[in-house]
Amino acid sequence: MALDPHRVASDWLAACSSALNRAEVDAVVQLFLPDGWLRDLLVFTWDVRSLAGREKIAAYLANTLSPAKITEVKLNEIPGLAPGAIVIPQLSGAQAVELAFTFECRQGHGRAHARLLKDANGKYRAFSLLTELSDLRGHEELSTLALRDDVTGIPGRNMQQEWRNWVEEVETKPYALIIGAGQTGLHMAARFKQMNIPALVIERNVRVGDIWRKRYPTLTLHTVKRHHTLLYQPFPTNWPEYTPRDRIADWLELYVIMQDLVVWTSAEIKGHPKYSIETKDWDVTIFREGFEVKLRPAHIVLATGTLGERNIPNVPDIDRFHGQVVHSQDYQGGAEHAGKHAVIVGAGNSSIDVCQDLVFQGAASVTMIQRSSTCVMSREYIARRQRATFLEDLPLEISDFKWASLPFGLLKKLNIATQQAAWEEDKELHDKLRKGGVKLNMGPEGEGLYLLVMERGGGYWLDKGGADLIEDGRIKVKNGVTVEKFTENGVVFSDGSQLPADVVIFATGYTNMRENNKELFGEDVIGMTDEVYGLDEEGELRGSYRPSGYPGLWFASGDFYISRVMSKTLALQLKAIQLGLLKHNGRRDGQQWSGP
Repeated sequence: MALDPHRVASDWLAACSSALNRAEVDAVVQLFLPDGWLRDLLVFTWDVRSLAGREKIAAYLANTLSPAKITEVKLNEIPGLAPGAIVIPQLSGAQAVELAFTFECRQGHGRAHARLLKDANGKYRAFSLLTELSDLRGHEELSTLALRDDVTGIPGRNMQQEWRNWVEEVETKPYALIIGAGQTGLHMAARFKQMNIPALVIERNVRVGDIWRKRYPTLTLHTVKRHHTLLYQPFPTNWPEYTPRDRIADWLELYVIMQDLVVWTSAEIKGHPKYSIETKDWDVTIFREGFEVKLRPAHIVLATGTLGERNIPNVPDIDRFHGQVVHSQDYQGGAEHAGKHAVIVGAGNSSIDVCQDLVFQGAASVTMIQRSSTCVMSREYIARRQRATFLEDLPLEISDFKWASLPFGLLKKLNIATQQAAWEEDKELHDKLRKGGVKLNMGPEGEGLYLLVMERGGGYWLDKGGADLIEDGRIKVKNGVTVEKFTENGVVFSDGSQLPADVVIFATGYTNMRENNKELFGEDVIGMTDEVYGLDEEGELRGSYRPSGYPGLWFASGDFYISRVMSKTLALQLKAIQLGLLKHNGRRDGQQWSGP
């Protein structure tokens, strides 16, 4: 009998709707496979949670299902979200049914996405379910259509004056202060604006995008353009697949203009901001273009970059070295190092990019120092998966929603189970690297490159030709050692061996953004916050887009996709606090619904 996805989805959803309406925890739990997953964004609690298995799902819903007051469950039939049959490659090509639905809940409007698989008895149950608060009732995000109607449908409306009034409100009475005008900070500001949350962005650099312009000149983004598209603003149709450094920098600058964001450049916080428990706002002094400005925002969002300050090992005798020592962030291209002997410490994305550039620019020798092993996959391998996820003919908002419905913890489990296939697909690449002396892994647990990005932010590289240079010896690899000390003309390694060097480039990563912000807020404030970035025990991003542990202080981290999606989650929390619907003391377990 041929599979009828619509019938399967409708039958499952009818049972789901009945169980949710009656708030029967056991009935809801039975809709899941025994090892099924529930990911919840603000529906059952004011938090972001992922629960694996019926036991944990039941415990989570025990005291939260009834208060959520879920009603009006309706199948979503719009293109891209209507019920359909899919194949899950990681489960030996098992055929599943996916569906989306909308609902009403105590906080407002909700939406959900489910993947259904047959159990041992042939009954379809949820392999994964995402439930998400999409809007607060009466305070919905302004849509593109509504914005167009507002602008063109009212004769005599003075948009210029309205814009000036908005800027004045944002600059004098911002509800949120966003620190950092990279893609994450600008995503926050754009989302906040659409939800009528006055948000001012400050950036210490002279121009928006300088955080990219100051990187090495050959840098291009390693993800396909659909993955790093900005919120609300698609790239032109002739945009390159992998965006170069300066082009993404200029696009960020244009984004501020096109999205009507209020950004102060050459602006930094002076002194440590102070939070008042009584007035529930911050006392902040900003030094901008020679003047001090005092503000009282209710919230500060730290979007200063997932990567903090440069991490440079403290190597003895560096002062003896007659050559040049730089961090990869400050590397400005290989032309100045033509004819020189270069040693690059580290074996991640930045390292291989720098090594390739040095070879092409005529360095006398290029040696990569790999301390242990690295997860290396071809850029095209990852690109194929990104193209399949962020389809060109599907609205990006729908692609984001569907990808968000797959919990990181579940994705990790699937990747570990199918790691051998990843090894086999990139076998030719790995053979070249092993021939050149590179030690390889597929992540500490076999979770693959993408999960390493989320868990560690390092220990991997996407190869785009470096393996060929390693195989033929133009990039040499020294493995299993660290730099022990400098000499006048080179370096000594932990195994006692030496290499001559004219330039040593440390591609050794960065400190955590939490450490970086201790200078801004002091140890007493940041010391109260949770760890930031990496995945927690449930597989959710730590310390970001959720209460930080300190009232009125929030972290925003992750890549373009993460901040596109999670900007809404953070905006909903701030809007609920602004409206008095949510009591907030900075702790994840301290956010309480205070509405009717």
